[in-house]
Amino acid sequence: MSIPVLTQVYDEVRRLSIAGSSVACGDFRLKKLVPPLQKAGEKAPVFAKVAEAVNNVVESNEKTAPEALLSLSTLINAILYTQGATGAEGKLAPIERVGEGITPKRSPASLLKSVATALTSTGSGRLEVIRESLERNPFPDPRLLGPAIAALDGSYHEVCDFVEANVLAQYGKSIVPMIVEKFDQKGGAGDARRLSLLYRVDPKGADKYVRNALKEGSKEVKVVAIAKLRDPSDVPFLIEQSSAKAADVREAAYLALAEINSKEAATALAEGIQKPRNLQALKAARQGKHPLVVAALHSETRTALAEYLATKPKDKNLAARSARLHELLQALRDRSDKDTEALLIELFEQRAAITKLEGTGSYDSIVLLILRAMATSTDKTRDLVIANHESLDEHGLDIAVEAAIRQEKPKRFYDLFHGYLIPPKDGKKGKAAAAANAKAEAVSSTLISHTRLPNLLYDYQPEIRNVVELDPRWLDLAIEVDDLPLAIQIARPKHPGVQKYLEENVQAFLKGKTESYEMLEALQAMIRINHPKAVDCLTQAMLKKVKYAVSYYSGIFSRLIGMLTPADVPKLEACIAKMDEADADRYIVAIADLKNRT
Repeated sequence: MSIPVLTQVYDEVRRLSIAGSSVACGDFRLKKLVPPLQKAGEKAPVFAKVAEAVNNVVESNEKTAPEALLSLSTLINAILYTQGATGAEGKLAPIERVGEGITPKRSPASLLKSVATALTSTGSGRLEVIRESLERNPFPDPRLLGPAIAALDGSYHEVCDFVEANVLAQYGKSIVPMIVEKFDQKGGAGDARRLSLLYRVDPKGADKYVRNALKEGSKEVKVVAIAKLRDPSDVPFLIEQSSAKAADVREAAYLALAEINSKEAATALAEGIQKPRNLQALKAARQGKHPLVVAALHSETRTALAEYLATKPKDKNLAARSARLHELLQALRDRSDKDTEALLIELFEQRAAITKLEGTGSYDSIVLLILRAMATSTDKTRDLVIANHESLDEHGLDIAVEAAIRQEKPKRFYDLFHGYLIPPKDGKKGKAAAAANAKAEAVSSTLISHTRLPNLLYDYQPEIRNVVELDPRWLDLAIEVDDLPLAIQIARPKHPGVQKYLEENVQAFLKGKTESYEMLEALQAMIRINHPKAVDCLTQAMLKKVKYAVSYYSGIFSRLIGMLTPADVPKLEACIAKMDEADADRYIVAIADLKNRT
């Protein structure tokens, strides 16, 4: 039987089932399939039955649509499923169960589809979709397991690595057989991720695969295997591998040594730190906590700084000495012992001599690295950074703000730093004005980075940080100085000033001729604070024609629709009724999901 038209009916029924029976009435796509079905029914009566069922759906109303759509769905599935053979030849055998069983979660079909597409397709924006989906907790779901495993072999390594660490790890030991089945120790990056995943969900069970990979694995798989060694008995092997020709093998060996708490491992890593141009050992030193490693870091940092300060500005060794000092300072971060505290204060006192040699304006300068290490060390070092905030450029001020957020009370924090947002009254111009603006931007952007909101507009997720409590005066100040990005992020419900401010800005964007990312952020803030005109502004934005990135904007609007309540559905339906068919189709599923929400 030739059944392409039945397949079309099946696809349309599936679409309407996802969107909801309320949108099935008068559906033009189904209506176009009635004539070919009726013609086919002249030779095969079953097609006539399908045509009749389709017609019942098209001519239904909101009350009769659910029953009509269910009848059509049952009929079309029965026909299609009887056209193929089921079962398989061979002897049945029980399947061994590993770990806990996985059952489907009650996730919307639209969420499952968007996540599955992001896991298996190509192009930008996929990582952000997957990260955002974690907030709605779709994993672990057996329906997404296949796409997630397939993502391990993708071409965009950031997606692959994120799925291995944050998605598939949620399935636990139950996926071990599926990972082992496709694992090839002589394979490439995908198999290296499989080995890493095996070790993550079942360290003991993965040990044999790690050992085999050390002997016969490909370079990519062997690097992962080396990095997973944690037994003190492996130290001699790791010391041997720390001298390998391949840099990534040496780095993996040093990283493993840094994680093993033994004198032999610490001694090997300390010796690596003391070798010149041993970048791999310096990177691993960031993880080293053993006293021998810490002592080596302190000694080498003092020596490296002395050599750097003794170098002439045009000396050919200046760049190499600066690079080594950079790596050593990176390894001093997040250490709160007294010896590190004393060293950092000692380094800070030499900042004038360092600046004289390296100059100013670099985001990655030696002085800034010292400040960053101090901000992650002890209360005493943070206090020193905060106390000197007025003497710092915008990059150093950013660090001082971070330190104060970590340490000061909200009122004290506001008193210290709010002045940077206020424009100078003396009307300074030129370099002075530029420096003042840069410092204001540094304070504002640091505050924004410590808010709780996910960002819908970009392909990355902001770094996970603890949400800070801010003094309420920050919002009033943001409105006063017209700092829209800051006001958007810290807007709070029932604040008359911010309600008026956000609405005025959105209306200004809507009247403009160009697209605006800030409008999308402002709409999100309006919805979050339950602004009384949030839905009205959103529907105005949906109706406005954009010249570029139509799919992008409609995708963001669909996400914003998901933040509303079912009570907002009538206004949304009235909005899409004013659109042409192609534009309306972009929002039907999002509105149906909202309508069906309990």
